[in-house]
Formats: sequence, C-alpha cells, structure tokens
Amino acid sequence: MPLPDEVLQKLAQVGREPINLHRALAHAPAMLGPLLDLIHAVRYEAAVSRTHRELLICRVAHLEGSEYELAHHLPMARDAGVPPRKLESLADWRSADCFDGAERAVLAYADHLAAGTERDDRQLAEHFGPSEQTEFTVAGSTYLAVSRILRALEVEIDEQLH
Repeated sequence: MPLPDEVLQKLAQVGREPINLHRALAHAPAMLGPLLDLIHAVRYEAAVSRTHRELLICRVAHLEGSEYELAHHLPMARDAGVPPRKLESLADWRSADCFDGAERAVLAYADHLAAGTERDDRQLAEHFGPSEQTEFTVAGSTYLAVSRILRALEVEIDEQLH
C-alpha cells in the first residue's frame, strides 16, 4: 500500500524512511497522519530527556512483548546514551543496581502504565515536574497503543533490523 504524500513529507522532514508500521497503517490514511504526528511530538518535541523517554518506551515494549518496538527502540536507546547493561536489565530492573533514582521513577511509571502497578506519585515528583510527568504519560500511553496496534495488525519487524 503506497503511503500518502503528506506522510512521506512528514517522514522526510525528520530524516526517516517509511517502516512496516507506516505501511500497515497506510490502509487507514486518516489514522496514520495523526498517529505519526503524535509519535513525532513524543520523539522530537518532548522536554524530558531522550534517555528517560527511551527507557520508558523500551520498558513498555518489554511488558507488551513487542519485539517490533524493541527492535526499533533498543538501538534508539543506545544511540541516546543508555548503556547496554541498563537495557539488558530492563526485565528485572527492580533488583538491578545500575539505575539511578530518576530512572527507577521512569521505569516504575512504565510499569504503572503498561502493567497496572500502583503509581508512586512521591517517587515521580521527586525527579520530575507536572509537565514532564504528563510527557511520560503521553509517551508511555502512545507506545502502549502502538505495541497493541502492531500486534493486532501482525506487523513484521523491518528487514533491515533483522
């Protein structure tokens, strides 16, 4: 399915090539454009650090079992400066000694969003203000939705990531 011109333009503006998620959503172009806008806002316009956002996204993807999201976002997290040891410790982050307090707050919030664990407002507020907390909520919820869309549409991992 060909991508709409406006989607190709949005991707070109941020230096990205189309991926299988875009191609799958091209069947519903009215949904693709707004979702892409939201993803781009999370990725390129958020004030919270890229490392914290990628930790959040990778933890959500891990909890969702989204191999597609992990294939895309683990390299992004590494590129953002997240050390490999932290990425390897995501599954058991609570017992890992490599995360600082802010990272633990982010990971706990990812668990709240994706797994329904109790939210620790004190821990989150210790490290992040209301604006940052809202950005984490939007980022985590967006990638939770994307993970579920990927699963429902059975989107395969892009060939260049294998």
